[in-house]
Amino acid sequence: MEILDLGCGLKSKKEGSVGLDKRSAPHVDIVHDLNVYPYPFPDSEFDWIEMSHIIEHVEKPLYMMNEVHRIAKNRATLRIITPHYSSQLSYGDFEHLHHFGYITFLTLQNTGLFKIKKYKLWFTDLYRVLGISLIANKFPRRWEKYLSNIFPARFVEFFLEVVKDDGKCNTLIEKYIY
Repeated sequence: MEILDLGCGLKSKKEGSVGLDKRSAPHVDIVHDLNVYPYPFPDSEFDWIEMSHIIEHVEKPLYMMNEVHRIAKNRATLRIITPHYSSQLSYGDFEHLHHFGYITFLTLQNTGLFKIKKYKLWFTDLYRVLGISLIANKFPRRWEKYLSNIFPARFVEFFLEVVKDDGKCNTLIEKYIY
């Protein structure tokens, strides 16, 4: 299985993966700025792409997801974890350019290029004990609309499946522009 860890960071990368980051480190295999397209990989290269705390740092997340779609194999899995927009972690970092929630990835699924396999909203221990986590994960759209400002999540995690259909539009840019 070919695995890519996009933005693997300065400390660690997913075991058995190719690590890409814009800063050099001992475990970084490829140094490349994720804001520069195309990425240095051929089409349909990876079975799994790890994107842990990176999508909020890129200038144009739609372009990034377009590139991820290009370099992923059909039915590849993407794991994306990022601070939820209701979290202080989302706004507490000067390098976070964008803020994401459940509805963001639901919209991404609606393009037809990705399918949500699994998701989880992560909360503090107190909100798990109080049952907020259970309610939010069962009814994520309603929780985001009515309760996320009262009971903020820490992170949102998604497992997406890449959908490639050779007979149809296969880029997010085309989906949004045309």
